Amino acid sequence: MKMPLRLHAVSALVLVIFASVVEARSIELDNGDVYDGDLVDGLRTGKGVYVWASGNRYEGEFVANQMQGQGTYTWVDGRTYTGAFVADRRHGEGVLTWKNGNRYEGQFDGDRMHGQGVFTWSNGDRYEGTFARGRRSGSGRFDWASGDGYVGEFVNGELHGQGLFTWPNGNRYSGGFANDQRHGLGVFHWRDGTIFRGQFRANKMHGYGVKEQPDGTMELQQWTDEGLQMRMPLAEDERCRLRLQDRYWMFSSEGCVNGLAHGHGLATSLDGELIIADGHFVLGHLVAGEARPIWLRSRAQ
Repeated sequence: MKMPLRLHAVSALVLVIFASVVEARSIELDNGDVYDGDLVDGLRTGKGVYVWASGNRYEGEFVANQMQGQGTYTWVDGRTYTGAFVADRRHGEGVLTWKNGNRYEGQFDGDRMHGQGVFTWSNGDRYEGTFARGRRSGSGRFDWASGDGYVGEFVNGELHGQGLFTWPNGNRYSGGFANDQRHGLGVFHWRDGTIFRGQFRANKMHGYGVKEQPDGTMELQQWTDEGLQMRMPLAEDERCRLRLQDRYWMFSSEGCVNGLAHGHGLATSLDGELIIADGHFVLGHLVAGEARPIWLRSRAQ
C-alpha cells in the first residue's frame, strides 16, 4: 500500500517543477512585435501567436524562440502558409496560398518549394511533379486550362529534356525540348495519322526527317529556317543498292557502279530510323561518314 503513495508524491513533484517552468504570457517587444503564448525559461517554447509590427502573423509551435513544428504564417499581402517549420523556416510538408487564388501543396526546404508538390494557378493551370529551389525542375506533368498537356522533364521552370506534349485537337509531339520549345530529335503526330520523325529547332522542323503518310508511304525531307528544301520518296534505288547494319538503305548517285552505292552522298535507311548525311561509299561499302539516328524511340511514340 505504501508504493502508490510514493508514486503519487513523485508525480506531484514533477508537476510542480513543470508548472514552475512553463508560463503563458503576453509580451510586447521594443520594436512593436507582440507575442502571446508559452514561455519556458524566458524563451518562446510551446504554442503561441507572434505578430510582427509589419502585420505579418504566426500561430503555432515554438522551440527556443524559433518557429518550430506545425503552424500557420500569414502575410499582410494575403499569402498564407500552413505546415511544418524548422528553425524559423518553412521546411517539410505544407500548403502555401496566394491572395489571387494560386496554391502550392507539397514539400519545402529553407522557405522554398523543394521536392514533390502540386502547384495550381487561379486560371486553371496545374503542375504536379518535382521542384528544386522554388522552381519546376525534374520530372513532372503540366496541364493547361486550354487543354494542352505536357509530361516530361523540366529545368528552372521550363520544358527542357525529353517529354510528351499533347494538344486538345489530337496532335502530339514526343521528343526533345529546350527552353520551352521543341528542340532536338522528336516525333510529331497529326490527328489524321501523318507522322514526322526527325530534327526540330525552336518549335519547327529543322534538319532531316522522314514524313510518313497515313497509308504508310514515306519520304525523306530536309528543313531549314526558310522552310522545306528537299523531299524525295524513301525507296531503294536498284542502281545504287546499299546494305549496312542489317538494314537496306536509299542512296542515289550518278556514279554508282555495278548496282552498288558508290561515291559521295546522302543515305537513309528504308525504315526511316538512320541517316548518313555526307557519306563516302565504295562499291556498297561505307568508307567515311557516320550513321546517326533521325529520331529516338520512346514508349510514347
